[in-house]
Amino acid sequence: MRSKITPDGRRTSGRKKSTFIEETRRRQIVGGAITTIASAGLAQASLARIADEVGISKSVISYHFDGRDELIEEVIVSLLAESNRFIRSRVEQETGGPDRLRAYIEASFAFMADHRENFVAMVDIWGSFGTPEAKRAFNATAYDPCRRHIEAILRRGQQDGDFRDFTPRTLASTIQGAIDGVMLQWVFDEAAVDLAECAAELTVMFDLATRVAGDGR
Repeated sequence: MRSKITPDGRRTSGRKKSTFIEETRRRQIVGGAITTIASAGLAQASLARIADEVGISKSVISYHFDGRDELIEEVIVSLLAESNRFIRSRVEQETGGPDRLRAYIEASFAFMADHRENFVAMVDIWGSFGTPEAKRAFNATAYDPCRRHIEAILRRGQQDGDFRDFTPRTLASTIQGAIDGVMLQWVFDEAAVDLAECAAELTVMFDLATRVAGDGR
């Protein structure tokens, strides 16, 4: 049975609860799929090729996943969930709107730097959706949790008097767009983009953009 992707990046399915060993094998297969997509592209990431990457038979993948489509869905969920968990854990360590916003931006770039393969695979998958409906569904899955997270940071900062008056959802889209714009350039040409410097510049930019007039911090 095909899995369903929830807004926060979790997967639900009609499968019976897997054992620890089965979940470990599924994660191994997903990891092999990510590596294969990042190195060869989604179009070339057949189940046989993924099986070779993992060092298992194709039938083992078929036991754990109802075909390639379900495996790719699981790859998407895994890529999004891992990033979201990392960023949230960094943000939750901070207090105050400015520090939480800084943590979101810095964590986004820190995760990128340590997981290039993930982002190369995600961009390739992103470009594979052929219909407008598929693109919208994927973008909603990928962007809605990010926008909501940033929006919550901004709204709380406004409520606490840390940020000036603005429309949180609009600025949330702007912030995530800036992060992903850098990410895309870096995926296509790693040598042309310094992630650490971009993170520092965006942190300053959005600190100034959200600052209350007269705040001398």
